[in-house]
Amino acid sequence: MLLENLLKQSADSPKLHLREAMYGAAGQAVMLQEVMGLANAAGRSGSRHIFFGVKLADEGKHKFKALSKSALNELQTYAAIISKYIEPDLKVAPLYGEIQGYLIGALEITHSSNPPYIIKVDAGRDLRRGDCWVREGGLFRPAQRADLDRMYQSSATTRPVDIDNNIMRIGFGDDPNRSRLKLLLPDVSNPPSKLAAGKMENEIDAKKSAVAVDVADTGMDRLIHARLYGNESTFTQQGIDTMIEGYNAVMERYLDHDNYYNFETNAVRFNLSMVNSGHEALEDISLMLTLPVAEEFKVADRLYPPPGKTRTPKESELLGYPRVKAYNKAVQVKYEIDRLEPDQQIKVFEQDLRIAIQPQLAGKKVRVKCSLHARGFKHPEESRLTLLFSK
Repeated sequence: MLLENLLKQSADSPKLHLREAMYGAAGQAVMLQEVMGLANAAGRSGSRHIFFGVKLADEGKHKFKALSKSALNELQTYAAIISKYIEPDLKVAPLYGEIQGYLIGALEITHSSNPPYIIKVDAGRDLRRGDCWVREGGLFRPAQRADLDRMYQSSATTRPVDIDNNIMRIGFGDDPNRSRLKLLLPDVSNPPSKLAAGKMENEIDAKKSAVAVDVADTGMDRLIHARLYGNESTFTQQGIDTMIEGYNAVMERYLDHDNYYNFETNAVRFNLSMVNSGHEALEDISLMLTLPVAEEFKVADRLYPPPGKTRTPKESELLGYPRVKAYNKAVQVKYEIDRLEPDQQIKVFEQDLRIAIQPQLAGKKVRVKCSLHARGFKHPEESRLTLLFSK
């Protein structure tokens, strides 16, 4: 959904560039030129994007071409190349997702608010130190004197100034003024590992009983397995020792199942809304939530996929889940927002924050510390929210 929304911009937007293929080893100079061009383009600050696997077809419609695994691997290398050759520093990140069944990638350029961006060391015969490129009217070209004057003027007018605090409000759900949220505790009494362990324990006991009365054979074992598992798993002949080894390893074997059960299927979820009540637009906004560390209260560090699939925290961030980092005494949740207009209200996270909860929290409260910062703030705005748990 994020990539589809970004593609709704005009094809000649200074913030959007479409490419059918990756740059490849021979296209490094072109990549640097186009990244500089977007970062130096005129217009409001905010994220700019280079899409891969997309081209503009007839009547302004998009035509997609699925990217290969090697193309996605190449996309991951661009940030290091950009950091090596372009100054001042640009924050870039790879994005990818499916559109109409095609796997599409994009390079996101954020916080390009300090132009001009130039080449800091020679990057080849055709791209020398000090070179500067811009994008205008859908085309990339070397920067001219007028472009540099415009960029320096823009930097001067957007230089951070002190902004009075207490102009941002944040709260639960759709209400920036809502500081308390009551959540119902889910039933988490039967995680997959517990159910599997129970069946395995019954199977071991039945096997021992059959051996004790000398009726143990393959036919009896099949009958016991069918009674306990039905069609859930294929029967395999095992001795008691092997079955006990499997029982002892059930927690590890079912870790993915339990994570999905606790952090997705039965997780409590919440989101936040934020409003800028000031008279000026705010940029480079960063939000940090601080939550407690407890066995009965675990914040998901990613969007956990169904068993058998994997997803890293970084991949979850690209899908819109906030960045979560656990420390010894606290969990920090971080999220960044490019710009918030005066009186603009937004939902903060693209994906709700997930928390695995245990029954011990019934009737208890959990405090959430919020810290908000934006360009020009003298100090972060801080507030506290409260989660209430009930059966």
